[in-house]
Amino acid sequence: MGLLDKFAAWLEKHFLPIASVIGRQKHLAAMRDGFIAILPMTMMGAIVTLFNNVLFRPDSLIGKELIKMGWYKDSIQPVLDKYIIPVMGQIWWGTLALGVIFSVFTISYNLAKNYGVDGLSAGVIATVSYLTLLPQTAKITLAPELAQKAGVEFVEGWGLLSWTSFNSSAVFTGLIAAMLATEIYRLVIKKGWIIKMPEQVPPAVSKAFSAVIPGAIVMLVFGIISVIFLNFVNIPLKDAIEKAIQAPLVNLGQSPFTLILLIIISQVLWFFGLHGLNIVDPILNTMYGPAATANFEAATIHHTALPNVITRNFLDVYGMHGGSGATLGLIIAIYLFSKRQEHKELAKLATAPGIFQINEPVIYGLPIVLNPIMFVPFVIVPPLTIFIAWLFTGPIPFAGRIYLAVPWTTPPVISAFLATGGSITATILAAATLLLSIVIYAPFVIVSNKDVTIEEAGQNVSR
Repeated sequence: MGLLDKFAAWLEKHFLPIASVIGRQKHLAAMRDGFIAILPMTMMGAIVTLFNNVLFRPDSLIGKELIKMGWYKDSIQPVLDKYIIPVMGQIWWGTLALGVIFSVFTISYNLAKNYGVDGLSAGVIATVSYLTLLPQTAKITLAPELAQKAGVEFVEGWGLLSWTSFNSSAVFTGLIAAMLATEIYRLVIKKGWIIKMPEQVPPAVSKAFSAVIPGAIVMLVFGIISVIFLNFVNIPLKDAIEKAIQAPLVNLGQSPFTLILLIIISQVLWFFGLHGLNIVDPILNTMYGPAATANFEAATIHHTALPNVITRNFLDVYGMHGGSGATLGLIIAIYLFSKRQEHKELAKLATAPGIFQINEPVIYGLPIVLNPIMFVPFVIVPPLTIFIAWLFTGPIPFAGRIYLAVPWTTPPVISAFLATGGSITATILAAATLLLSIVIYAPFVIVSNKDVTIEEAGQNVSR
C-alpha cells in the first residue's frame, strides 16, 4: 500500500496540473462541446442505420431470415422497401452522411463562446467559410444501379457538391476551417474593426452589423485559400489536408498502442475525479471518427472489405464494459467476492446504470476516485481488453470488424453483436473481455475486504 500511496501522490503532484491545463484548453474544449452538441443527431443517424442494416433490409442480419417466410416477404417487406427504408435512408443522409457541416458550426460556436465573442455569428461565418473552400464543379460517381439506368458511370458539371465533402474524408478539413475562421473572426473583433450601431438599435440587429466586417474578412481569406488550391495547387484543400494530415493520423490511430496511451491518460484523470473520457474524447473523435465512417461506407455503400480494425466505438464495445474502467466487471466481482455490506448495497444501486454504460455511481460512490486499491485494475483493465480485442480482430481475424455506430449506452456484449452487423465471434470476444475484467477486479475486491479499508487508503493518499 505504501508504494501505491507514493505513486498516487506523485501523479497528483506532477500529472494533475498538466491534465487540468489540457482540460481548460479552449480549442479542445470547443471540440468536445461541439461533438457533444451534435450527439442527438449522430445517435439518431446511428439508430436508423442500425435498424436498416440489422432488421429492415432484405439482406440485413435479421431481415434475410425473416424474408424466408412467405407472408413476411409478400406483405411486410414491400412496405419496408417502399416506405420505411427510404425514410430511414433520408434521416441517415441528413445526419451522418453530412455530419461535418454540423460539427463546423458547433465547434466554431463553442470556441467563440470560450473567447467571449458572439458564437452564433461565428458559427454561421465558419459554416459559410467551409462551403467557400469547396469546388464549384464536381465529378460524382453514380451508384451501380443508377449507373446502369443512366448508361453512364459518373456525372460532372457546375453546381454539384459531392457528399465526400461532408463525410469521413472531410473531418479534419472541417475542424481546421471551424477553428481558423473563428480565430480570424475573434482577432478582427479584438482589433475593433466592427460596425458600431447606436444604443437604441435592438441587440440582435447590432450583433448582426458587428459581424459584417469580421465575416467579410474571414470569407475573403477562405476564398483566396480556395482559389490558390484549386487553380495553382490543382487540388481542393480538403483533398490536400486528407492526404497530408488526416490519412497519416488515422493510420497512426490503427496502432493499438496509440489508443492504449489515450485510455491510460483518461483512466488516470478519472482517478483524480476528472472526467477523463471527456478530456481525451476530442482526440478520439478526431482520430477514430473517420475510421468508423470509412468502415460504414465500405460495408453499406461500396460493399468492400472493412479497412479499419479500430474505430471510435471499438473502445466502448471492448474496453469500457459498464463505462470508463470497465466497471461492470467490478460490480459483478463485488457480487461474487465482496464481504462488505456497503459495497454490496452500492453494487445493487449501480447495476442498472452500469448495464447502460453509466458508472458515476461506482466511480464516486465506492469510490474509485483517490482509491489506491482500485487504481491498478481501473487503469489496466481497459488497455488490456483493448489490446486483446485488437489482437483477435486484426492480426488474428477471429472477430468481425465494427462498422455500425451503435449508441454508447447499448449494453455490453449486445453492443458488439449490433456494431458488427451480427458477428457472433465479435460477441464472443466482447463476452471474453468482460469476463477478463471480472477476473482482474476480483483480487482487488478481496483485498478491500481486509482490515485496511478503502476509506483509510484514500485518506493516506490525500495526506
